[in-house]
Amino acid sequence: MHEGMLRDPTTTLQAEDLQAGSSYGIPGLTQQTYGSLRASDEIIDEGHFIGKSIGEAMNGYRPIVELMNTNFGIYGMAEIASCGNTYLQSGGQFKLPLTILGAGGTAPDQALGAEHSQPLHAYIMGVPGLKIATASSPEAAYGITKSMIRDDGPCFLIFPVKLMNQIKGTVNLGQCMPLKAALLHKASDESVKSGNAVTVLTYLHGVKESMDSIEQLNENGMDIDLIELRTLKPLDMETIRDSLQRTNKLCILDESTRSGGVGATISSRVCEEMFDLLDAPVIRLAMDNTPVPYASSMEKVVVKRSTDLIESVMNLCTSRV
Repeated sequence: MHEGMLRDPTTTLQAEDLQAGSSYGIPGLTQQTYGSLRASDEIIDEGHFIGKSIGEAMNGYRPIVELMNTNFGIYGMAEIASCGNTYLQSGGQFKLPLTILGAGGTAPDQALGAEHSQPLHAYIMGVPGLKIATASSPEAAYGITKSMIRDDGPCFLIFPVKLMNQIKGTVNLGQCMPLKAALLHKASDESVKSGNAVTVLTYLHGVKESMDSIEQLNENGMDIDLIELRTLKPLDMETIRDSLQRTNKLCILDESTRSGGVGATISSRVCEEMFDLLDAPVIRLAMDNTPVPYASSMEKVVVKRSTDLIESVMNLCTSRV
């Protein structure tokens, strides 16, 4: 974010509680560095400052919007839909370089309640012209943010809210990251040959849950191709196809609801475009169609996690589906 604002004086920033660095320090020290005209401390009205940013983007600026929690983007849904549609409808007459980013998603044992655990990324999947990405590591967050700020269309980037203060790491300064899925763990050749390998697609908190499952799966002679969906729209179908050609089995650990969710879109496209690669039905581990409970004991029924993934991979490998 600082690099973008230093590189291009037309890059601006809007966020709530900006002087204090917002909730997770994402826009920290921006107003102190660039002044209140370029780094605006906004009122608690997401529709207002997302709309303001659209106007800036259509008039030669390159705005960034940081949301304290992406769930609050619901209050700017009309504006989010407008920026995607306007970008495409103008037929190239308007550039609309708007980047919206923030922490969101629904983690196991998150305890944030229904209002802070909604899958906004699924709600906005149908908006034309909008790129949607996720990043579960500092390296991905840095590289994708850098790419999106330089993009001439509207982009939305989501970070895993529960992991914001937990995951630390180094980044490759100056490197933009393409909007592609990332193969984080490759199943062993032995597991592939024996039919005990499964392609797992996930994103946000699902990446950590999937990584946590690998050791136990390996102990039982099974393995996974773990693919982080760093781009939800457009989907990187090529990376998915490459993995399915090896494993022929697919499990989606999804951080959205079973109805109208990200996993539903992926599953339908895989079945339409790669049906001949599947040796078993696609398994979707999605949130139930219900508000996410605050109590962790109740939340376990709604929000899927590593234990659910382990069970599903074992079922796929032992032909129990």
